[in-house]
Amino acid sequence: MNTDEIIKMALDLVNMTELPEDSAVYVPGKDITNILYGIDIGVAELLYAKEHGFDCVIAHHPVGLINHWQVFWRHLDQLISKGIPKEKAQTIIEQKVLGFKFGSHARNYDAVPSFARLIKIPFLNIHCPSDELGRKLIAVAIEELIRKNENPTLDEVKSHLESSFLEFKKALTQIEIAKGEKNALLGNWIFSHGAFTNGGFDIADCYFKYNINTVIYIHIAPAELFQVLKLDYGQLLITGHLASDSVGINPFLDRLEEKDIQITAIGGLIR
Repeated sequence: MNTDEIIKMALDLVNMTELPEDSAVYVPGKDITNILYGIDIGVAELLYAKEHGFDCVIAHHPVGLINHWQVFWRHLDQLISKGIPKEKAQTIIEQKVLGFKFGSHARNYDAVPSFARLIKIPFLNIHCPSDELGRKLIAVAIEELIRKNENPTLDEVKSHLESSFLEFKKALTQIEIAKGEKNALLGNWIFSHGAFTNGGFDIADCYFKYNINTVIYIHIAPAELFQVLKLDYGQLLITGHLASDSVGINPFLDRLEEKDIQITAIGGLIR
């Protein structure tokens, strides 16, 4: 298997035809049978892989890109799907991506890829396709609960997800009701994921103002959370970063193993 075939496999799982801007092949390779996979990969992991006979290294998070923030625009479709006017959604996203864009100017975007090129080890990262798969799987699980219980409580959603996915059972973090009472009803909801990163306060507040009772993120920065907590409306559920990422990554790795590719998982992946 080569790196292009690996990319195609990841895209096919979510019916994508093009590689999103937050994913890339940094060093192409072929005849791949033994992969080191980590949610985060740096030069130490690349060197370990080279010294221990791995054919390829795959990261989840991007390490060498400057336009990865473009994927944040995927929030637009999610917002519109919940009834938010397109113009309103665009304004919020434009403000967020401006910060991401200029933040990219400060990053040493070639530090890790250049090392991979130096030691000649195939290296790539696959971010959005795996996150999109995780978004769909977790959303489907919540919908299954709703079919059994039309309006579950936040605590029932939490328990259902923890019982439905091994990744949540094994994680050191727990699914948290960050805002709201455990016996409060889920109501109208959105699982906001698969769009580079969470929408923070601005996008959560927008959902709340358009009658979405509960926003579900996989993580949120403390400063953004404190803003949400000041609101006298809205509920926020946090599922956990590593566990939620792993939900979308594992089916892809399972598919690779079906092709007789050996996977060694490190770097926070819950498998």
